[in-house]
Amino acid sequence: MAILKVDNLYKSFGKTEVLRGVSFSMEEGEVLSIIGASGSGKTTLLRCINALETATSGKITIGQETFFDSSNPNLRTKASDRRWQLSCGLVFQSYNLFPQYTALENVMLAPKLLAKEREDFKENKKEILEEIYEHAVALLERVGLSDRLNNYPCELSGGQQQRVAIARALALSPKILFFDEPTSALDPLLTQEVLKVIRELAKSKTTMVIVTHEMKFARDVSDRIIYMEDGVIEADIPASELSENTNSKKLRAFLGNIEG
Repeated sequence: MAILKVDNLYKSFGKTEVLRGVSFSMEEGEVLSIIGASGSGKTTLLRCINALETATSGKITIGQETFFDSSNPNLRTKASDRRWQLSCGLVFQSYNLFPQYTALENVMLAPKLLAKEREDFKENKKEILEEIYEHAVALLERVGLSDRLNNYPCELSGGQQQRVAIARALALSPKILFFDEPTSALDPLLTQEVLKVIRELAKSKTTMVIVTHEMKFARDVSDRIIYMEDGVIEADIPASELSENTNSKKLRAFLGNIEG
């Protein structure tokens, strides 16, 4: 059964149509990379799936719940939007860490805020906070930052900050982890730090959607690759077929331009 299904998604900003009938689905444990030139609609697609933008029309289903359906505007409620956002974990290009909090505090923040809504929080506060602490420590260890728990973002390299952002996105155990150009702000050495973490997540069958300009990485880590151009999906292929010999003329041209 599909963990994510996007049906005929459109998104316009004023008179500019950015997404023009995007449809795809993916299975649990699958890694999907989305590639394409700047302005092709990749980031807008991620933002619509993550409820950071509202699509103009279409349908988005995560797991067994349809969270957005333009034909049924009454579908969305505060409660459903909350479930929607908790189903997704998004890692941004520019980390977006809170500068006043340590790495550990950044990872613990959302789980602590969510825990306070639990009916048993006051009664079991100590135990709940201890669980959150231990989980956050384990996540930072998982991304190779067990020695940076108490460092503030300004004391971390770009690659380390991005790894904290990945741990933070994992903290609420989302059904799908989304990456929006996670290495675009990093130099080649720091890029490899982040890509190593994503590769390890892929090995553990974490469901991921990755918008990336790293073609070799996309080919190596993904199960499938979607190529977008002018707001539509021009190719949806197994990652092993990502080459200049692909059947898609437009994808061949794109690969030729960036690799030539």
